[in-house]
Amino acid sequence: MRQPGTRAGRAYACALVAATALMLVLAPLAGPLGDASADPNTVGPAPRSPSAGTLALDPGDWDAQPDAFRGDWVVMQPWEYDRIPALKEQNPNVRVLMYKDVTATVSNACVTGPTGKCDQDQEILPAGVGYWSALRDHPDWFLRTAEGDTMEWSDWPGLHPMDITNPDYQQAWTDSVVSELQAHDWDGVMMDDVLTRLSHTVVGDAVSPQVPDDAAMYAATTSFLSNVGPQITAAGYLAMPNVTVYEDNWRPTLEQWTPYVSGWEFEYLVKYGFGEDQPFGDEDWQWRFDLISWAAEYDVPVLAVTYGTSYDEAAQLYHRATWLLAWNGRTGASMYVPEESGVSFWLSGATADVGAPAGPVETPAAGVRLRPYAEGVAVVNSGDETRTVPLGGRYLVRGEPADRVELGPRSAAVLSSALP
Repeated sequence: MRQPGTRAGRAYACALVAATALMLVLAPLAGPLGDASADPNTVGPAPRSPSAGTLALDPGDWDAQPDAFRGDWVVMQPWEYDRIPALKEQNPNVRVLMYKDVTATVSNACVTGPTGKCDQDQEILPAGVGYWSALRDHPDWFLRTAEGDTMEWSDWPGLHPMDITNPDYQQAWTDSVVSELQAHDWDGVMMDDVLTRLSHTVVGDAVSPQVPDDAAMYAATTSFLSNVGPQITAAGYLAMPNVTVYEDNWRPTLEQWTPYVSGWEFEYLVKYGFGEDQPFGDEDWQWRFDLISWAAEYDVPVLAVTYGTSYDEAAQLYHRATWLLAWNGRTGASMYVPEESGVSFWLSGATADVGAPAGPVETPAAGVRLRPYAEGVAVVNSGDETRTVPLGGRYLVRGEPADRVELGPRSAAVLSSALP
C-alpha cells in the first residue's frame, strides 16, 4: 500500500527487514543498458519498454515523469486525469489506471465546510467513498469497536477501515468509481488495500467484532471482490487490485479471486522498505518469483512493484531482472518507485529492455537463474554466495563482450547482446 504524500510514512515497512549491506560485485553497466532512458534531445522516437510501467502517486511526481508513456502501464491519482490524453497520444497502447482505496476512507481528503472545519469531502477522492459523507449519512458503513467507535489505522493515520461486506458500501464504491472512469479516458482502476489478513495496525489496538480476525478479513475481501470486480469489468474497465498476500496463501488466494478481476498489483517484489534495504534471497525471493511466473503462465497481468532510491542501480536491476525471468512477453509490467521527490521514475536499470523472451528460464549455477531474450539476457543470483555465471553467449559486460559474468549475493544483471 502506498498512499499519496506519505514518503516519510513509508518507513514503517523498513521494520520488517534488517538493514544489511548489499554486496554487489557487478559494477554499473556501460553500453546500451547503461542508460535505458533516451536523451530528450535525441532526434527520432523515444525507445519504449512495454514490460515496464510507472506508478506515481505523490504530489509533484508527475512533473518529473515525461518518459511515462514509454511503458504500457501507468497508475496515478484520480485528479491527474488531464494527463491521460498526452500519454495516449504518445503511446496508444498505454493503459492508465486510477488509484482508489477499497478498505478505507480518508478523513484528511477534505475541504473546509460551513463550520470552518475541514469536514467536507474534497471533490475527487483517493478512495471510492468519502469519509465525511459516509460519517454523516451512512455510519453503518464503518468498522466499529464493540463500544461503537470508528477506527483508524495507526500505520496510515487518517485512514479509517470500512465494513466492506456491507452491500450498500460495495454498491456505492462501485457506482462512484465507474462514474469517474466514464468521465475521463481511464482504462481501469487500481484498487488498493485488498487484504487477506488484518495487516494494518489500529490506533489503540482496537478490534471490530464485524471483522475480528484474519479469516473474517479474507471473507470480507472475497465478498467485496466477487461483487464489485465483475461490475467494473462488465462496464468495460480493468479491475486491478493491489493484493496483500504471503508465502503460505498467495496461490489459493489468486486462484480464488482472479476470476473476479482483470489482474493484480503486487508490491515489494524484491525487497521491503523504501530505501537501500536488503533484497530478498532464497525462499523469500522464490515464492514471489513463483507468483509472477504463475500469473505469466495464465496470462494474468501483474504490476510488480519495488520501492527504492533513484541511485540504487543494484536494486533496480534485481527488480527488473527478476521480472524479466518470469515475463511472458504479453501481460503486465514491472514498476520501480524511487523514494525521492521530483525525480524521474524511468531509470535505466529499472526499465532495461532486451526485446522479447527467447527461451525458458535456465539454472546455470546454484541460486542462479538466467533467461535469454531476443536482444540480450536477464540473470539473477538470489543466493548468498558470489557466482561466476556462464551466459551461453556473448553479451556486453561493462561495455565489453563477455561470455560470463560475476554476480554477488542477491544481485542481477540485464545485458545486451554483443554484436557478432
